[in-house]
Amino acid sequence: MKSIIFLSLIVTFAAFAAKTEPRVVELKTEKVGEVIHWMPEKVEVTQGEKVRFRATHELEGGFDFHGLNIPVLKIAGQVNRNTPFEPAPVTIPKSLKPGEYPIGCQFHPKHAAATLVVKVKAK
Repeated sequence: MKSIIFLSLIVTFAAFAAKTEPRVVELKTEKVGEVIHWMPEKVEVTQGEKVRFRATHELEGGFDFHGLNIPVLKIAGQVNRNTPFEPAPVTIPKSLKPGEYPIGCQFHPKHAAATLVVKVKAK
């Protein structure tokens, strides 16, 4: 009986921990033709969702670093080649209007931006 109670506590704790961990959103630089892009092209998030962005730059040649800039979430940082940039987790504000927002490079404006797509939280 004790083992059943203990097992139930472990399952409950694991379920709680899974709900509190932020979802990891992976972004990486890719060269398409002669233009550097953040990929994937679209990142979907939901109002109230907790996310952790992880950006990597592994392209050889060209710039040694790129910027990750998501102004609507006040995220900006330098992504060095072969060194991931992981800002602190953020909660997508419930007050943030659904829509599309740029994910760009603050150091190289000619680079193609990705799009942060904010969706309404389901009720």
